[in-house]
Amino acid sequence: MSTTSLALHRIERPGAPRRTLSRALLAVAGVLLVTCASRSKDASTAATDPGQALYNQGKFADALPLLEKSAGAGKTGTLLYQIGFCKTALPGATPDAKKAYWTEAKPLLEKEIAVKGGATLDRLYYLTVISSDDGELEVMRKYARQAVDTIEKGPDPNALTGDDWFRLGRLHDFLQESSEAEAAYRRAVSAFAKAPAANPSYEALSLVRVADLDFEAHHFNDAADGYARALALVPAFQQVRPFRQGTALLAVGRFDEAVKAYGLDRDDKTASESQYAADIARKAAAVGGVEKTDADGTPIEGMPLEGLEDRCRRAGKEFRAAREKNSWKPGDPLPAEVAQFQKRFVSLMRERFMQTGEVQEFCLKEGIADLVRR
Repeated sequence: MSTTSLALHRIERPGAPRRTLSRALLAVAGVLLVTCASRSKDASTAATDPGQALYNQGKFADALPLLEKSAGAGKTGTLLYQIGFCKTALPGATPDAKKAYWTEAKPLLEKEIAVKGGATLDRLYYLTVISSDDGELEVMRKYARQAVDTIEKGPDPNALTGDDWFRLGRLHDFLQESSEAEAAYRRAVSAFAKAPAANPSYEALSLVRVADLDFEAHHFNDAADGYARALALVPAFQQVRPFRQGTALLAVGRFDEAVKAYGLDRDDKTASESQYAADIARKAAAVGGVEKTDADGTPIEGMPLEGLEDRCRRAGKEFRAAREKNSWKPGDPLPAEVAQFQKRFVSLMRERFMQTGEVQEFCLKEGIADLVRR
């Protein structure tokens, strides 16, 4: 395996390894159940009903009493699904808050899709989610497949909205079809660019899914832009992981932005690595960026890891010696006699981080943590 290939597998080790991407996508599909509801278009009054309007905007606490009032006048599978979802979105609620409503919704939805024209994307999506929540994986796959085959592969896929493509992407996630899911998420982003969603969370979630896929493919410029666009729509959006955003920015030399992203990392699995990576970004910014080649002309990107680590050790010794020779201490102006050694050191350490996704353990083992940290 080449070093570049190795990097593709290793970079997310503190978070979610690339090797488990398809499983991670399924996990994300489950996580999204508590961050984003499917926008309903089933009810004929969806465009004017105030409860539906609030639900579609993601204002679940406000929508709940209105949806309950509508259900009091006549229960439907869609209403019961949405009420259950709203219950879980209330402060302090547990996932079990939806259980009774979804249990009642399921047979109603099954009756509704059995009538001519009743098998809409919304209803099939709701049944997929409920079946997944119940652990009925074969039933889940049946409804997800029906939705994909009849809606995505139906007579007029060009009429589908960004919301529709986002849901189809999630259905492909349930089916563990990563390529098809990626295509659907990318179509969702394109559709939202033409017609933004009433609830910006849908568009933000689509952008994050596409950015994550770009990150895994090492298309770091695209990933960084996708995360930024998602945060512009929904500030402090929790689906944007600071470690990934910071690493994408570090990879493309946007060091000041990387420092800010890493500074938001509160994940126990990656927070320490983010602190070290942020300091690498600071030191790189202080010397005007990183070198593409080492002192002997060898390209730094893609160096074999064993040789790279040896160069990091030697560069660290030279950097330390230059600091001591010039009596330099953190906080002092950085003289050129020290800067040249700092630049080589951070260039090599950045590459090692990009290959392995970790830096703290190596720094502590080699006694160079003080050269990285502020």
